[in-house]
Amino acid sequence: MVTLSEIAKKANVSVTTVSRVVNYNDTSVCSEEMQKLIWSLVDSMGYKVKKRVNNKQEQKKPDRTFTIAYVLGTASYVMQQSYSYAIIKGIESEAIRRGADITFTCLNLDLYTPEMLGEKLVAASVEAVIWVAGTSEAYFEVMERLGIKITIAGIEPGYYPEDVDYVGIDFYAETLRWMKTRFVNQFERVGYIGPKELSRYQAFVDAHGILDKPVQEEYILELEGWTIEEAKTVMQDYMTREGKLPEAIFAACDSIALGAMTVLKSQGIQIPDQVRVLGFDNIEMASYFVPELTTIEVPTYKIGVMAVQAALSRLRGERDFAVRYLFPTQYIERQSL
Repeated sequence: MVTLSEIAKKANVSVTTVSRVVNYNDTSVCSEEMQKLIWSLVDSMGYKVKKRVNNKQEQKKPDRTFTIAYVLGTASYVMQQSYSYAIIKGIESEAIRRGADITFTCLNLDLYTPEMLGEKLVAASVEAVIWVAGTSEAYFEVMERLGIKITIAGIEPGYYPEDVDYVGIDFYAETLRWMKTRFVNQFERVGYIGPKELSRYQAFVDAHGILDKPVQEEYILELEGWTIEEAKTVMQDYMTREGKLPEAIFAACDSIALGAMTVLKSQGIQIPDQVRVLGFDNIEMASYFVPELTTIEVPTYKIGVMAVQAALSRLRGERDFAVRYLFPTQYIERQSL
């Protein structure tokens, strides 16, 4: 099967240029002579051009197979056990059910520059990307320039253009709800471990203000990443200091919670008798750890399913505006709190 990359190589132009000419009838990307060369190569090499319709035909658009991709925006999310996997499982299951083709996947964005990723997506004829983790302006600008639709799925986006769909939860509102009713209100000495730039941390702080309690800075353990090993390092450093332990610790995600609990257990600290721990996500490992982790569940599989539905809705022309689909979280009570 002939690909756009092979045509681009023959014409000595980028894959993006070929895609714009062939798939979008864009006459502004290259000279008239180059366009003629590209079309002659399309004919001689037997490349199958997807039929596109004009605006007058759009309301009568026939059913066809849409092509999508998913991208993990940061390599560290691969380490988050089943969180990203559950989203991907939902994406793949719904894509199959809806008859969409997943023609490209990326589990490590560090392998691609924005332009390289754009070329890969174009070569795979990707029409929409479901983006899981680590939103980046540079990558989004490339995809928008190529006319590729974007759906952010299941994450707290750092960069969030107005015209991009979002499927997930309201991290601030959901965290604040549980901080007020199940955590900050229950204990006098509460701590936090995780990145501080998150809305989850802001909700933790604001819950103190709402409940008229001071934030105790000595129990705030900041780290930049999300992995078990990073959490272990920060917790080990904290354990070398003198002072009281908090009664309870809220971790920004379950992986961080499990790392912290591993260190506490190694130091002979009894959980939950001496320190209680609350996680966030409800990854699969949370229910296998000893003691089992109490956590705030994010409906990751459902998010993956809805992300595909949102992407296909946009591709079918059912709307020309961005939407936000927000799911509620659930409090999963186990043994650690």
